[in-house]
Amino acid sequence: MTDLRGQVAVVTGGARRLGACVALALARAGCKLVVHYRSSREAALATLADAQAAGAEAITVAGDLTQPREADALLDATLQHFGCADILIANAGTFRRTPIDTLSTTDWDEMLDANLRATFLCALRFGLHMRRAGRGSIVALADVAGLRPWADYLPYSVAKAGVIALTQGLAKALAPQVRVNAVAPGPVLVPDDFDQAAHDREVARTLLRRSGHPEHVASAVLELLRNDYITGVLLPVDGGRLLA
Repeated sequence: MTDLRGQVAVVTGGARRLGACVALALARAGCKLVVHYRSSREAALATLADAQAAGAEAITVAGDLTQPREADALLDATLQHFGCADILIANAGTFRRTPIDTLSTTDWDEMLDANLRATFLCALRFGLHMRRAGRGSIVALADVAGLRPWADYLPYSVAKAGVIALTQGLAKALAPQVRVNAVAPGPVLVPDDFDQAAHDREVARTLLRRSGHPEHVASAVLELLRNDYITGVLLPVDGGRLLA
């Protein structure tokens, strides 16, 4: 099992919600931390303070990861401050309802760019660096919608399906030096625009008949990082929703 203490971990979209929970779990596990954010500066500073309070050496880096130069800049900032990059948590993305009757190409491009292109650019940059360094681990945040698409969130679902395929392809392309895995949360956090009744229906369809918590996802991420004989897998954290 891999000891995470002292490893440098980069969490994209680490300022708030699930990303912040994963970032703090890594800080408590002894990692040095890079908290990336796009526009949530105050939230990023709050997560930074919490990570430092947990004893972690940590920095924040801002950037729009849909742009190749910004993905490069994130890696450069990490290497400049810490000298290496051992872990990438590709969490950054966006989520909103896009009903088919009003779905536009702008909606499509935004969802695919934020949720798939950004993951690809970061995983490519960091993955190639890790391969040259001889070691590293990447965990992408996918979604059960990538396996069971939601009708009113079609571009998001397609993007997350792409993240799953990307995970498996990168696991092959970067082996054996770099491990690449993904976690697929189910009904864990209610998005800002998600109807509560719809969330309750999803929870009712889980085998466990209850909602999950961000800590469940963070724990799964840490397990994939620690177990050095796992690569190319998608780990659902969904209360059995995919089987229901």
